[in-house]
Amino acid sequence: MTLQTTAPPSQMAVVQPSETENSLIGRFVALFTPIFAVVAGAIAAWVAQQIPGVALDQTQIVAFMVVASTSALTAAWKWLQGLQQHERLVAEGKAKAIKPGAAPEAVRTTPIV
Repeated sequence: MTLQTTAPPSQMAVVQPSETENSLIGRFVALFTPIFAVVAGAIAAWVAQQIPGVALDQTQIVAFMVVASTSALTAAWKWLQGLQQHERLVAEGKAKAIKPGAAPEAVRTTPIV
């Protein structure tokens, strides 16, 4: 298949958004989520050991750590999922960008049959 880089506008079906989301917060959340999950587990273990009058064995402490880490991962996953939905709506022009950025130029190609 050969691609033609120029074609009449009537043959082009590329819809280009006028703006994109330029916020870096999603990248920071994705980067630091594993760190937050480990820290949440460590804090949970420390809290479980410091509660007076409660005697937890090692398996119960580990289970508490797993629950805390899973909660941190779930919260980050839901937040990133919502961010993706917001970015989709911005790309479709149905929502305003939090930090607007210029849309990239679309490559106009059409297959030659």
